[in-house]
Amino acid sequence: MRGEMMVAARFAEDHPSEAAAVLEEATFTEAAGLLAELPAGLAAQVLARISPSLAVDCLRAMPSQQVAGVLEALPLDLTARLLRRATDDVREGWLTVLPAELSEALRRKLRFPPGTAGALSDPLVLALPSDMSVTEAQKQLRRSPERAYYYIYVVDREHRLVGALDVRELMLAAGKEPLSAAMHGDPVCVSAHSDLRTIVSHQGWRELDALPVVDAAGVFIGIIRHRTMRQMTGAAGQIQVEPVVSTLVNLGELYWAGLSAFLSGMSVAMPPIPAADVEREATHGA
Repeated sequence: MRGEMMVAARFAEDHPSEAAAVLEEATFTEAAGLLAELPAGLAAQVLARISPSLAVDCLRAMPSQQVAGVLEALPLDLTARLLRRATDDVREGWLTVLPAELSEALRRKLRFPPGTAGALSDPLVLALPSDMSVTEAQKQLRRSPERAYYYIYVVDREHRLVGALDVRELMLAAGKEPLSAAMHGDPVCVSAHSDLRTIVSHQGWRELDALPVVDAAGVFIGIIRHRTMRQMTGAAGQIQVEPVVSTLVNLGELYWAGLSAFLSGMSVAMPPIPAADVEREATHGA
């Protein structure tokens, strides 16, 4: 990695919001060129903070495998929003190169209109078959603890939601019995096609911190977390970004100088990109 690029990458790593602000003011060629040079995880941090239209355009300028790495590093909801902004053929190309489980989860979210429960749900949560033993369910929980959110959701072999139990109940249940014997049946849930007002006013929030989402056939889609609703309705306020480090001023100036130097040479280093590939859709705002 060239010296000026190392400085630019370090600045982007330490100050992703400020780096995003620089890219918003740069030309498309400069912005796309810098993101293409960054490691996938770091590019995702910066890309998450720029306008969606610019983000999609920059992704379109990257090779497919690099796009896959960046999309994997983004929050699922943001990835879904960016995919909605892409054309059908571009979206399908990106979904094809993603890992199968992530691609399928995104396809499920994209089936539902924006703002509905199905689009807002997190499909990557632990849902286990009702005839699975408690012992095997405990093993599944230990293998994927990040996919459990207080509750374990229980589905039949057609993936319809039939019950739920919390993690404590699972760990205390008799190991040989099936989940159907340990779960609470007839769980509270919300329709995947419910709009935001219906979701926010749902009575289930009085007792639960997450609501399971099902489609018209009762198939489990995912969950909506209460904190997601707070963010959507503004109750949680703006999501905080890391403040700029006010010390080490000279080092900060070096970062800015390095980023500026890198961007100034980017338009020369980058091959020209066809105008059709970089034109922003007028209907896609920041």
